[in-house]
Amino acid sequence: MCRPAYIVSLCTCIFSFFCSHFLIPRFPKTLPLFQFFFRLSLLGGGIGIAVCQPNLRSLTLFAVAIISPSIFIDTTLSSLAVHCSALVLYVLMGRNVIAPDIYYWGLNNYMLFSVFGLLIGNAINKERFERYVYAEYEKQLAEVQMRYAYFDRMTGLRNRHSFEDKLTQLSENPPAELCIIMADINGLKTTNDTIGHKAGDELITGASECLSGPFEGIETIYRIGGDEFCIIMNAPIEKAQLCLSRLDKLTAIWHGSYIDSLSVSTGVASIKDHDDVESVFAQADNNMYEHKSNYYKSLGVDRSYH
Repeated sequence: MCRPAYIVSLCTCIFSFFCSHFLIPRFPKTLPLFQFFFRLSLLGGGIGIAVCQPNLRSLTLFAVAIISPSIFIDTTLSSLAVHCSALVLYVLMGRNVIAPDIYYWGLNNYMLFSVFGLLIGNAINKERFERYVYAEYEKQLAEVQMRYAYFDRMTGLRNRHSFEDKLTQLSENPPAELCIIMADINGLKTTNDTIGHKAGDELITGASECLSGPFEGIETIYRIGGDEFCIIMNAPIEKAQLCLSRLDKLTAIWHGSYIDSLSVSTGVASIKDHDDVESVFAQADNNMYEHKSNYYKSLGVDRSYH
């Protein structure tokens, strides 16, 4: 007898879970429809109890109409406990105190109860959904603030702030296979001065894309300066050198819209040869500048202008 009520209740819970976790965060404009659905279900359950004698079917539907939004949206246990207690009390009163005949109302009372139920449903759901929207807004705002604080807007990589936090963390507990790679774009200043900052920005984003090729998914890449990048690897130096070989192949075939070529100087160091993380970073930085110096010497160019 009550199987349809249980099926409807289960579908309502699934619908509520899906909407609150997947649909509404992606499409906020669907929230009013979600609110209307539960307001309508609350009204329908109330009318069912008002017109019919209370039974397990109508009580189940009414309970789901009230509790389902609380399960997935209002996460406070105290609020959920109040709802449950009120329903238990109603069941006890319906079965032991109130005469069944009171539920056979006339048309006027039926309409009055419908309006009253609609107002109650609107008040309950409006407050609940407003809290939900505010909580979602706070969550999204926190995510944006976190992204601006720890990520570089141009490249999407982690920024210097994030890098310094990571370096502090590694200094306290350095891994056994730590490698640090420094990378610096060659000729960025000249590109900005002669071709323009759009070309310079293209070099920066191009370098980040090339770095993401061999390192993305296995290591953490940081943009720590205008033309400087750092990669932190929990791997032996042989793997770091293999990744750098792949990086050279990617930069060799890179072409942009404003500039045709990209060159990156790199340096790598391993904690196997040092006592602390700061020394590894300093050695990688020195190796990178040595690589950069050799690059400009091979071109017969004064590095001070680049």
